[in-house]
Amino acid sequence: MGNKDAENKNRRKMEKMVLWTLAFVLVVVVAFVSMNAFYKSRVSATVDEAEFQYKKQPTIGSASAPVNMVEFADFKCPACKQFAESIMPRLQKDFIDSGVVQLHFINYPVISPKADSTTAAMAGEAIYKQNPAEFWRFYKVVYAEQRDEGTNWATADFLVQLAQKSNLHVNYQQLKKDIENNTFAEDVKNDKAIVTKIGIHSTPTVYINGKKLSDDATFDYAAIKAEILKSQGESKK
Repeated sequence: MGNKDAENKNRRKMEKMVLWTLAFVLVVVVAFVSMNAFYKSRVSATVDEAEFQYKKQPTIGSASAPVNMVEFADFKCPACKQFAESIMPRLQKDFIDSGVVQLHFINYPVISPKADSTTAAMAGEAIYKQNPAEFWRFYKVVYAEQRDEGTNWATADFLVQLAQKSNLHVNYQQLKKDIENNTFAEDVKNDKAIVTKIGIHSTPTVYINGKKLSDDATFDYAAIKAEILKSQGESKK
């Protein structure tokens, strides 16, 4: 009788262990599926990457990087400043400097398109044409010195002085001349045409290998990282 009770007790113990194991596996599976669906939902429309005209845009990172990332931005946009200061440094450290991501910048002067948003965009283009590497220093310092979006602060004088103060390696007189003469207005106009064709409505807007991140994912580094790693894996297939 004692042996039978012991056998029943062991059987019940084993059944509980099996149930707990099954419950744990179910929780893990549900969590995995939910997380996958969560990140999948944070990627929306897909665009033919040829639309971005990569070779015409300011770019940072290896040309052989498996992942192409695009940022549409306005130097007067406060949210773009947030992206540049909170996301960009981590992105550069983890993926750009390691050769995984090549980042392309496309102007979308949306805050003051008929005023200094366009002036700042033309200044960026002028710096890029003189010295491509210095564009990214300009990108950093112009956001650091960003003023209130309701004021007309991104003037030719301000931007040239900013370049001088930051010791950007460009010809300052040529920079001022290019801004005042709208030398690169067509380049900015071309960027606006891309924005219109793709149907972008806000800044910053980010694409990874042609896939648009949702607005909230743009400021969620974990979501960005997950999409980069996913795109990197897909490029190896």
